[in-house]
Amino acid sequence: MNDRASARLVRRLRQLQETILALIAPLGNAECREQYHSDLSPIGWHVGHTVFVEDFWLRKETLRDEEHALYVPENSIKAERGARLPEKAALVDDVRRRQRANVRLLQTPHGRPAGAGDYLLKFLVQHHAQHAETMRMVLTQRQLRLCGQRAHARGLTQAAPVRREAVRVGAGEYEIGGVDDWSFDNELPRHAKKMKPFAIARGAVANAEYLGFIEDGGYRRDRHWDAAGLRWRRALGCRAPDGWRCARDGGWFEITCTGARALDPEAPVRGLSHFEARAFSRYAGARLPCEYEWETAGAQGLLDKNTQAWEWCANAFHPYDGFRAFPYDEYSRPWFDGAHYVLRGASAFSEGDCARLSFRNFHTPEKRHIFAGLRLAFD
Repeated sequence: MNDRASARLVRRLRQLQETILALIAPLGNAECREQYHSDLSPIGWHVGHTVFVEDFWLRKETLRDEEHALYVPENSIKAERGARLPEKAALVDDVRRRQRANVRLLQTPHGRPAGAGDYLLKFLVQHHAQHAETMRMVLTQRQLRLCGQRAHARGLTQAAPVRREAVRVGAGEYEIGGVDDWSFDNELPRHAKKMKPFAIARGAVANAEYLGFIEDGGYRRDRHWDAAGLRWRRALGCRAPDGWRCARDGGWFEITCTGARALDPEAPVRGLSHFEARAFSRYAGARLPCEYEWETAGAQGLLDKNTQAWEWCANAFHPYDGFRAFPYDEYSRPWFDGAHYVLRGASAFSEGDCARLSFRNFHTPEKRHIFAGLRLAFD
């Protein structure tokens, strides 16, 4: 990669550094330390972790033992991270100083470790982009505490029937996987996959369509839920997507990281677990697509680009044949456990740096705070 392209990557890293700091700027010290969801670290932890990762890859000799114990996920329990964080002012000052030092290092000749090339820069950009989205998840959970019980003036009240329009893809052999050094290890190697014919919706399931499922007793009737989904639903008592709340007019509004707002009936629904996505697909007389179908249709330009929600796929996260772990073994390998399901696309709160057809997100099926929805597929 030429010097101009490298300079663009450094500028993008700097933008993401500022984004990360801007996300905690309005918060007080206690809010930076608060754990708003059991699956999410305090937002201040993400700020410290991102600069720790920069230092880890750029200047390993400067790492402090106490930071290793806090910012390496395997070394610290999420529920204990908040109490161990520095005061917000000290954290921000330290992070800002180290961010700028790392950018200066990257801008100097031979500033990167030998042999790293621009892959290291691309890795850091994508790492920070993913944490920025996770920080928006934290802020959404914070807003649910602040205004989750307040009634919005107006809500979504008009349900819509399920749209069954689909595009067809014929049987054949299609290329799957990453094509360049932006790709993470789980996207590689690129390979050919034999596919049976299938049909897939051009657009994701919309809020008004999902409201139809709710009004038809989707959370009260058992017929659309499998055994695991039933256990999950009964244990949590859910009756709507995560973030949906009732308005004064009896309709539904949503809570986002910036507060309450009316639900757009045409926007893709988000806030769904894999269990809910499976139940809706059965209600619709359809199914979830496997990730190969999703990527194949996307590569042919058959899917719309209204990426406001991650989309659950039917299959578990798994290694492609010939998988090789990099840049470290724990990025993907521990999650090939059959318990994590793949999501494709991006959300309205994603940075664009990971928005590519081959990118594979993955979570366990009960997660519903991750801005996830679904798209229907048909045999």
